[in-house]
Amino acid sequence: MNNPYNTHALSNAITWLRFPLIFLIILLHCYSVQRLEGEHELYFKVVYPFALWLGESGVPGFFFISGYLFFLSKKNYTDKLRSRFHTLFIPYILWNLLLLLLYMLAYTLGYPQDINGKNIVDYSFIDYLRLFWDRGSYDNGNFVPLLCPLWYIRNLLIMSVLSPVFYYLIKYVREVFLLFIAVWWIMTYNNAFIPQTILFFCVGAYFSILDINPLEAIIKNKLLFLTTFILFASGDIITHVAISTPINLQIHRFALIFNLPALLLLADYCVQRGYTNKRLTNSAFIVFCVHYPIVVILRKFCISQFSDASDFAHILLYFLCVILSTSISLGFYLLLDRYMPNVKRILSGNR
Repeated sequence: MNNPYNTHALSNAITWLRFPLIFLIILLHCYSVQRLEGEHELYFKVVYPFALWLGESGVPGFFFISGYLFFLSKKNYTDKLRSRFHTLFIPYILWNLLLLLLYMLAYTLGYPQDINGKNIVDYSFIDYLRLFWDRGSYDNGNFVPLLCPLWYIRNLLIMSVLSPVFYYLIKYVREVFLLFIAVWWIMTYNNAFIPQTILFFCVGAYFSILDINPLEAIIKNKLLFLTTFILFASGDIITHVAISTPINLQIHRFALIFNLPALLLLADYCVQRGYTNKRLTNSAFIVFCVHYPIVVILRKFCISQFSDASDFAHILLYFLCVILSTSISLGFYLLLDRYMPNVKRILSGNR
């Protein structure tokens, strides 16, 4: 059985990670939503460790935590789904609906609105419904809803519904099942949303189902995990900014796996030293939902207005967009929290 003290430490570490993982996602999106055209070697080399090595760790981290907490709960299957209907499904529908209304408002003000190459004036009722599932393209499983980052919420809902299947696979097939999914993810090109979802949700679930405290296991083997983390982090960054190899993607995905124990150790270190901020933690879900349109506007403006700027200038603009996107998103949360707490409660799923 888990040590009560270590269970409490893990709970605190998971809580602490909520906002930093959102920040990592912002680092990623400030790079990926609007790419620079042409060769920008210096820009890529400087931004890569922040935008991709760190940035792409955010969503796997959330899937890991979600899988762990889902099976840690002693509620029955029906109660778990009922809870996620309120905490995930309702906010998912509302945030996508709010963005759709903004698209329609922009259209009525005279600004043509294309979504995935199709103007909303040409949309049928089915097209509008489909926006809550994907934007009009399946993209080999990498499809996203209207508010793109919410693919994570949609996939998490699917994993919750299918959780009994994964429970028995993890309980009886155990590491063999996880290894199969890991190989599938590591060898799949592009975003690989489906294997990524299954892998990290199920790795988190593995620890709950087998009654293993992941933080305790990591601390017991801290030297091994930190050494592996440093080796793969170095390999990932070096092969992307200095020495390219045919297996860059595979090295990168191994690095993402070993980023997670390092993040848990960092969270535990910060919590034990009192480096916590409850307001930042509470803001995480709202910031996650609201940041993307802000990032899109800022990045499109920077690239269109400074298209001929130097790589050094674009590096500064990238970090400026990260700071502004985070600050504006936090400001939006603080306004809701102060002036419209009931709206905030509904949009955050009672968080």
